[in-house]
Amino acid sequence: MDPVLLVGLGGAFGSILRYECSKIQPFRGLPAGTLLVNVLGSFVFGLVVFSRAPADLMYFLGIGGMGGFTTFSTFSYETFRMLEDQDYYGMVSNILTNGAGSILSVMAALAICTGLGITG
Repeated sequence: MDPVLLVGLGGAFGSILRYECSKIQPFRGLPAGTLLVNVLGSFVFGLVVFSRAPADLMYFLGIGGMGGFTTFSTFSYETFRMLEDQDYYGMVSNILTNGAGSILSVMAALAICTGLGITG
């Protein structure tokens, strides 16, 4: 199938999932929906990349799906709003949980793929 079509379909799928996750209520002042999509999306992307997934799956789920699902722009906006509100603790917590959580989830995906012997 055409890679552009796969990326587009995956992006639509991921964006709809992200929209549904945006309805999740904040947890301890942090935007839980954004945190969930960024950390989970990083994990799934890591699984697709490290598992040597076929090209079609990479285009659909990795690039399109997780590209539409994760959101740096919403994270940036929510973090900026915390700065405007002088919620410095929330701002730093949001930056650290999104950044560290996403990186750790990619590392977990690599560990799983390595453990299963499917890394490329």
